[in-house]
Amino acid sequence: MNEQEWDHKDEWRIRGRDFMVVVSRHTVKPVDYWEGPNRWAVYAYIYPKHPHFANFEGPQMFQDAAACMPLHAGPSYLRWHRDEDGNPCSVQVGADYHHLHDDFTHIATKQDAYRIFNDAKDLFDWLQGRAQQEQKA
Repeated sequence: MNEQEWDHKDEWRIRGRDFMVVVSRHTVKPVDYWEGPNRWAVYAYIYPKHPHFANFEGPQMFQDAAACMPLHAGPSYLRWHRDEDGNPCSVQVGADYHHLHDDFTHIATKQDAYRIFNDAKDLFDWLQGRAQQEQKA
């Protein structure tokens, strides 16, 4: 049997009405002394009944629907999830925390990643606000 290493990823989730926000952290081998092993990201999974879902078109990451969301340094990820018939069942939009001049790669714990979790809370509040605006209309 070949010895293989398992990849490990930590995820924290908070669910709203017709959406979910996820904070994820995984480790990699650092490429140099200045860079730590941790890679953080915040994602929103937006489901078809959420009013912002209808604003997305196609796979382009930099479309207006993604760019208007409160994401760290703008969107760096967009993926459509589909059911077995090919119908969209969610759009996943997110941002990583590994940009030039970011210093998040040395942060390893949820407690130390409070800035990332604050961003995730802002994203949650933004999506929740969009849903509430639609309900009032």
